Amino acid sequence: MKKLWNRPDYGVWSLVTKDDNSTFNMNICSYVTPVSMKPKVLMVAVYHGTKTRENIAIGARVRLQLLAESQAPLVRLLGKQSGKKVSKLARLQKRDCVTYADMWPYLTDAVGYLDLKVVTLVTVGLDHDLALCRVTSHHNLSDEPILTTSYLKENRFTR
Repeated sequence: MKKLWNRPDYGVWSLVTKDDNSTFNMNICSYVTPVSMKPKVLMVAVYHGTKTRENIAIGARVRLQLLAESQAPLVRLLGKQSGKKVSKLARLQKRDCVTYADMWPYLTDAVGYLDLKVVTLVTVGLDHDLALCRVTSHHNLSDEPILTTSYLKENRFTR
């Protein structure tokens, strides 16, 4: 039997961040939770020691995109490789799967994306920090089925 925290099916997101050199990075996030309706605020858990975590600490703007099932193969690049060692955006651009809006990239086939302002980044002494983010805009792009943690497990993308 699965542990209780592994039973719910979570959406798989990718967070876009930017460093001091205006270099973008994308990662995978599955710990994303709404925590307020008015104003609309989300909590995004960000893993320690990552390029994404470094970028959030220096820049308040981020873009959070909800992935489609068809984007499952991107999890290996976005979630299994470090943005400190690999230019994920360059690899994505070679695959012709990046579009820009307001000079920020997003994955062309994403279900949609949210532009967020990081209100606070809370270090809680665990393996993830918590970014509380206010939604500044939202954009639906398609009605494709969303990528979920169950889909990744069932189709062996998480191994």
